[in-house]
Amino acid sequence: MMPADKRDEALKRMARASGQVAGISRMIDDGRHCTEVLQQIAAVQKALDAVGNIVLRNYLERCVTTAIEGGDPLIYDELMKVFSRYR
Repeated sequence: MMPADKRDEALKRMARASGQVAGISRMIDDGRHCTEVLQQIAAVQKALDAVGNIVLRNYLERCVTTAIEGGDPLIYDELMKVFSRYR
């Protein structure tokens, strides 16, 4: 589970990204120039990366630390899967 402050930060960033995605749809519908649309797509990708970093840090601080302290040898396999999928 994510602490309230981190959860709130992630949700705030997701709301912003959601607004950006809606804006991109409007830009495409309005026939805006491709480079303008691409710039906004890049901004959304960065926003989602920032949310991913918040979630990943929480995963490392809470889940992984607890598993390592508890001596769970499978955590290393899980960690490798997470890194290969998300980074």
